[in-house]
Amino acid sequence: MASIVLVHGAFNELWGPNELHARWLPSLRDGLWHHGVEVAAEDVAVCFYGDLFRRDPESDADARFEQARSGVADMLHELMGEDALDALAQAANTAVFERTVDLVTTMTTMADLRERIRARIEAVVADDTLVIVAHSLGTIVAYNALSQHPEWPVRTLVTLGSPLGSPLVFDSLQPPPVDGRGAWPGSIRRWVNVAAVGDRAAAVARLADRFDGPVEDRLVDNGHRFHDPQPYLNNPATGRAVADALRR
Repeated sequence: MASIVLVHGAFNELWGPNELHARWLPSLRDGLWHHGVEVAAEDVAVCFYGDLFRRDPESDADARFEQARSGVADMLHELMGEDALDALAQAANTAVFERTVDLVTTMTTMADLRERIRARIEAVVADDTLVIVAHSLGTIVAYNALSQHPEWPVRTLVTLGSPLGSPLVFDSLQPPPVDGRGAWPGSIRRWVNVAAVGDRAAAVARLADRFDGPVEDRLVDNGHRFHDPQPYLNNPATGRAVADALRR
């Protein structure tokens, strides 16, 4: 199977696992290049769940989606406010807000969404998986799955641009936090959390302050691409964490 599993974030519903593999593999390899490590394409797998957020306008579910959508938009405006929505999206434009509404509507109307997403990551983690590298919303997917599977062989978790420390996310984690501290996720021995300067999706950049265990927080520079996965993956800090996991 694969020694490295990549878990994507939000807004990938128009892609597929093969497309993401092709787009992300060069960046992952560039991050490893800094440390003299090479990886074969077949040693990297993508946990893809974006299609679960892709709408089918011919389905009955889409009619229910439309009925719920306006309420979700109002709720987001009231709950988060314009500033927080802009931060979540990294840009102030109508299209991004609309996509965010679609995302939240799917999450609130698909009753078995969490189970279906977890099944996707369960399908790609194998006996030889050493490290999970997750971006954005994918860090929540990876954290919850690792917590549910302490028997997995994964020893290193690398989170990129993670919202895990955000109150909206932190309080809904599984297992739930205790006394303001999140649980250490499953079998891993090392957790490296990489946050970029200006990445407001990772507003709580230091996860060591929120979770039990020695989370290693790294602050990096992604230039104007604050939250994009590629500059996160090709950064030497990310490459170091993955290289160390492969060497062990």
